Amino acid sequence: MTEKIPSLAAYAILISIWTGSVFWGSVKAAENRAGGVSIRVLWTVSGYVFGEASDMDEQEAKAFLFKPLDIKETEIIFNNQVCKGVTFQRETVNTAEYLEAVWQISPQTLGIDEQKMQVIKTNCDIPGFKEYMRLSDRRLIVPIKGVFFFFEPAVAY
Repeated sequence: MTEKIPSLAAYAILISIWTGSVFWGSVKAAENRAGGVSIRVLWTVSGYVFGEASDMDEQEAKAFLFKPLDIKETEIIFNNQVCKGVTFQRETVNTAEYLEAVWQISPQTLGIDEQKMQVIKTNCDIPGFKEYMRLSDRRLIVPIKGVFFFFEPAVAY
């Protein structure tokens, strides 16, 4: 019986080494598929609201749910697209005035009650990311084809 204990311990060690290498191997494979870009998810699509002039149907909008978004210092990665060399310009605006003037929608329609929010303008060509909004609770609102997608932060910092 005492001979089996060392062999069981050896199996346990081998299994833990193997599972660790499989995990890190899959992370490295994911990074390679993304062109060496780290696959860290900072936001995911959690919901959406249709604007009056939306160019998307319900099924297409639902397909965006839970898609990951990563925004780095000079990159935006979303929907299998990557923008590199991104510059960000932030501006704090009156929520109601901005939404009415730029998007012809009210804060109430979007289900938000903030008086002020950030508007972020970039040089990124991924649909929705030329100009998007950030709320005080860190959620993002990204308009794509007349649909306002809400992105929930996936990490707390």
